[in-house]
Amino acid sequence: MADSPGLQFVSSYAFEAMQKVDVVRLAALSDPELRLLLPCLVRMALCAPADQSQSWAQDKKLILRLLSGVEAVNSIVALLSVDFHALEQDARKEQQLRHKAGGSNGESILVSQLQHGLTLEFEHSDPLRRLRLTLSELLAIINKVADSNGEFFLKSSELFESPVYLDEVADVLCILQAELPSLLPIVDVAEALLHVRNGEWFMCLLVANVPDSFSEVCRGLIKNGERQDEESVGGRRRTEALRQLCQMNPSQALNIRAMVVSRTVNIISRLHTEPQKPPFNCKNFFHEPG
Repeated sequence: MADSPGLQFVSSYAFEAMQKVDVVRLAALSDPELRLLLPCLVRMALCAPADQSQSWAQDKKLILRLLSGVEAVNSIVALLSVDFHALEQDARKEQQLRHKAGGSNGESILVSQLQHGLTLEFEHSDPLRRLRLTLSELLAIINKVADSNGEFFLKSSELFESPVYLDEVADVLCILQAELPSLLPIVDVAEALLHVRNGEWFMCLLVANVPDSFSEVCRGLIKNGERQDEESVGGRRRTEALRQLCQMNPSQALNIRAMVVSRTVNIISRLHTEPQKPPFNCKNFFHEPG
């Protein structure tokens, strides 16, 4: 299950600008680079800020100016106009229904009977239905991960695979996680994304739009990799995800590598014997700095 070719990842320059909310640096980004960060920027512009300072008021004006004329902004604004409290209630009811049905996806509260394939439904849906479609698919993957007992699997999902709608699906994913953080903890979402095509790309976009989550997501990936050999499909995908995240935030690469080393040593200590292949090795994590 190869990822779509030619995907543009968030650059380290763009990620640092998001971390620091450096509006001047954000304004210097190309249109394709800025497109990847729109979910967070639109929320910044629309949501009431905790920071009431004059400097933030000026930065907010600059962000609004930056977003003006960007076509995709309108669709993200429409997503943010949905009643997320009602959406979360329906999602929790669906979770309970799936639990009672033993994980079966037969009946859905979030999504009524699909008339077409998932991507066609997504294309022709209004903002609320797009949120429901993506949330239902994401929860199904999260539930399957929880029931997998650490066994890695790849889930075919046309919603995460169609190159035509990747940007729009990423917008929906980022908005869902930002608006429903208790239902969709970012570590659980990141873990689920490992199991779909283009998962590393979606994960990097998600973290770039919540830059404070970087260390938390990396720790989760490392911790959940305990039972996976680095040479397995799951181990390789996990390592690649960590590598992409560190390329996006190179200032933390050595710290993340240290986390991997520490975790591996602790596992080996618990086993009282060093296996031929550690459960999650860091030897190929990234090249040693020059």
